[in-house]
Amino acid sequence: ISGPSHAQALHELKSSVAHMRNVVFIDTFLTRQQTWDLQSCCDALISLHRAEGFGLVPAEMMFLGKPVIATGWSANVDFMTPDNSFLVKYELKPLAETLGVYPSGPLWAEADVDHAAWCLKRLLDDASLVAQMGQTAKSDIERQLNPETVGGLIRNRLTLLGFWNSNLKH
Repeated sequence: ISGPSHAQALHELKSSVAHMRNVVFIDTFLTRQQTWDLQSCCDALISLHRAEGFGLVPAEMMFLGKPVIATGWSANVDFMTPDNSFLVKYELKPLAETLGVYPSGPLWAEADVDHAAWCLKRLLDDASLVAQMGQTAKSDIERQLNPETVGGLIRNRLTLLGFWNSNLKH
């Protein structure tokens, strides 16, 4: 999406995979429907992030019963486990220089690319692992992130906040 802002890096990336016929670059924003359509066609998700918000895309793919390989750091580990996904090893490193709106200094996860490749190879070599991990992921997401469960967590938190701060009541 931000390719024009990083023209040299984009050129290097495209050059590094130019010999691969099955690599497709999507450089436009997708509608929610287009995103869902793309997710339904994918066999798996690889998300090597430095920091993740909630982890919506991994959660959506897991809900679809797709195996997910993602950095084992940040909010996605609230619902991703070694039983329902591949959590990629990482090393925390400070951001060396300002990057867009991110100032230099904060710790970011640097995913272990070799470990991610090992995880992907395991999926490619074992169709039963793909099916088992996908089913476990789907079941876990349906149990942990359904509206009743999440609503109950929010209700409990709001109740606790009201207990500790009487100014928040009504």
